[in-house]
Amino acid sequence: MTRLRLPIAARIALAAGLLAAVLLTAGAFAVRAAIHAAQLRSTQQLAAVEATQITDAIGAGVHLYGPFGSLPYQLVRNDGAVIAVAPEAENAVVPPPSTEASQTAGEVWHLDPATAAGARVAVSSTLRASSMTGVADADLPGGAADRSTTVYRAYVFVTPTAASRVVASLDPFLWGGVVLAVALIAMTAATATRRALRPVEQMRVVADGIAGAPDGTRLTEPEAADELRALATTLNAMLTRIDDATVRQQRFIADAAHELRSPVASLLAALDVGHAHPEALPPERTLASVETQARRLADLTEELLDLASAGTPAQNDGESCDATEVVRDVVAGRNLRVPVDVSVPETAPVRIAASALARIVGNLLDNALRHAATRVDIAVTVDDAARISVTNDGEPVSAADAERIFEPFVRLDASRSRDTGGTGLGLTISRELVTSARGSLVLSRLTPTTFTVQLPLAQEG
Repeated sequence: MTRLRLPIAARIALAAGLLAAVLLTAGAFAVRAAIHAAQLRSTQQLAAVEATQITDAIGAGVHLYGPFGSLPYQLVRNDGAVIAVAPEAENAVVPPPSTEASQTAGEVWHLDPATAAGARVAVSSTLRASSMTGVADADLPGGAADRSTTVYRAYVFVTPTAASRVVASLDPFLWGGVVLAVALIAMTAATATRRALRPVEQMRVVADGIAGAPDGTRLTEPEAADELRALATTLNAMLTRIDDATVRQQRFIADAAHELRSPVASLLAALDVGHAHPEALPPERTLASVETQARRLADLTEELLDLASAGTPAQNDGESCDATEVVRDVVAGRNLRVPVDVSVPETAPVRIAASALARIVGNLLDNALRHAATRVDIAVTVDDAARISVTNDGEPVSAADAERIFEPFVRLDASRSRDTGGTGLGLTISRELVTSARGSLVLSRLTPTTFTVQLPLAQEG
């Protein structure tokens, strides 16, 4: 069952939106954290100033009652007694007092979150009672009478309230901007993808309208030299190859039908004459004629089957043979009309099946014997590849026919007629077999006529 999937533009937009959402959300949290930390640092600085102001005020004889400054505070004596406190800090627990004058203004203390709501504390510099000049003993905060041992400290709480309030005021704009940015990125990705894929859709419409028969219709190539233009160029080249293959197939079918029609017509004519005039034509002649045409049909059918299977990789895949041995066997098995001179090395291992190479050499030798005037030469050479050349001294082939002779059913002159020239498929089959073995077969020389087969060497061992 076909799985339903979103269109490409929707999938890209969704992926872009998700990625943007993750990145922008992470960025928004980072911005919130930075703003909150900056605001908290500012509050800490304010707390240090306020703690110093409290101790200065106490030293000047000011009695504190209730709020002082913008932050909650506690004024604590060295025995732990709370002398003065802001209403919002009555339940906060500050660090135990110390008799050492080692704490400086602006020093930050971390409190137990359960008792101080996660606030931090700034403590003032140590203030001893003896430094409170001009203040009567009875007027000292907390009623302490011993000026030499009484120490007071002011603790100012750095609460996160202000920082949280600032961040909360920015949240609607921050998260609203994230949502808007994600939506814009997704829409932009979808729009850009649709615009980028528009030429693909146009190519699809044109390709869908191309008929099966070759009509020359081609895809419009985009002006920009990008991947889409390369795709259109490749598809147009493929359509050209398909059209060429279709034309060749149609021509081959027509030629095959024409070749088959001739022996079939001869068979029917011989049978009709035999039936209509049995006394005028001896049965032996009728049977001989029927046998001749039947053999022509059998040979042609066999050649057509060989041509159909010649280009399949299974013909040669993974097999190898000795070209020297194959050439000698083929020559020894032929009825030679003219002398054949064979020049081969001691061994020539090639990557092709022995049966396929025997068919190639046999077809080339038969063609050469059919057209040779006095002799045929076969030579095998080995360097970076194996080359098998078959030469005859007959009538040369014109340059215009150098490629056409490899087409099916092509006969260049009367000597290559249907009666004496074979089926016209030998060279076609040979080239298909060589090509499937990753080699080449060409008419390498016009005078004298020389066909050369080049094949890859087999791996030794």
